[in-house]
Amino acid sequence: MMQGRKLKLLIVLFFMSLIPVVYSSLFLGALMDPYGKVSQLPVAVVAKQANPVLTAMNEHHLFKLENENINQANADLKQGKVYAIVQFDDNFNDQLNQFVKNQQSPTITLVTSEGLSYTTSKLLKNTMLQFTTEYNNQLGQKILTNLQGQNIPTGVGQIIKLQNEERHPVKNNGTAMAPYIFSLTLFVGDIFINQFVMRTLSRKHLDFGRYWITEFLVPFIIASLQVFILLLVNQLFIKIQIDQMTLLVPFALLVAATFSSIIVALNKLIPGIGSLMVLLLTMLQTSSSGGTYAIELSGSFFKTVNAFLPMTYSIDGFKKLISLNNVNIWPEVFILLAFFVLGQLILVRAYRKHELPAL
Repeated sequence: MMQGRKLKLLIVLFFMSLIPVVYSSLFLGALMDPYGKVSQLPVAVVAKQANPVLTAMNEHHLFKLENENINQANADLKQGKVYAIVQFDDNFNDQLNQFVKNQQSPTITLVTSEGLSYTTSKLLKNTMLQFTTEYNNQLGQKILTNLQGQNIPTGVGQIIKLQNEERHPVKNNGTAMAPYIFSLTLFVGDIFINQFVMRTLSRKHLDFGRYWITEFLVPFIIASLQVFILLLVNQLFIKIQIDQMTLLVPFALLVAATFSSIIVALNKLIPGIGSLMVLLLTMLQTSSSGGTYAIELSGSFFKTVNAFLPMTYSIDGFKKLISLNNVNIWPEVFILLAFFVLGQLILVRAYRKHELPAL
């Protein structure tokens, strides 16, 4: 028995010594080179016909371009399936070919969504502006060479006009970060609540009803109080603008319940080691949930892990309700409920494993 406890202690100490390197490796690895992965961002293209600019965008692998009609593109942007829309004028080719004669600039409209991803929106704008500037310079040089200095039209260095339409603007970076910060703080808050309950309220030899009340219901009630205080302080002092406040409250309570269910389950199933598992889950969620940059800008490992993290779906749901004015949060609700049920099943297993033998 003593040998087993010593081995368990050594394992715990070993993993604790790895916490800084694991955390820093995960977080820095996820954000190592977002600018080098812009070509992985899904972007819808709306163009009635092929044109040389679109061809150049494909050749340069500017984004992960998907040809769509305008209705599908708008729907995909609203659902977060694409991060932007590149829309060419219907008469783009005619205006481009006749620029020397008519001096009418063909227009590209870049539609972005800061509410979907603030940093990604800025990145898309900068990338598209740089590409358009370089293309205009090359096109202008070609026209000057062909005209040989005669009848040079005005604006020859800015032939293609790039304009931006912001579909879901946010007031500032704080508003953009709110879905990630709300999710992270609720998860961390649940961790502290669980540690408090384990040290002060946990008892042995309880029937399952009392066990469930002590180990889950009490922490969830405290977590619910955290939710109301968080939202109240936001409304009174921080003042993050929220599009769908009436839906945000029950959704935040579901998030808190899901986090509590998972944290309690892991801690009760594997006492001691469970706390390390919760810590590892925290590390994975801060690096792989897509809260800062779009997950497409991270490596393949983080993209794979992203789908299995509860915070991925809490962030997506908060985004819809805070800044996307989108009430269709059912996909996120169902997945969070699945995580909640999984946590409850693990809690039942923990009770049968650790409590029943003592009765």
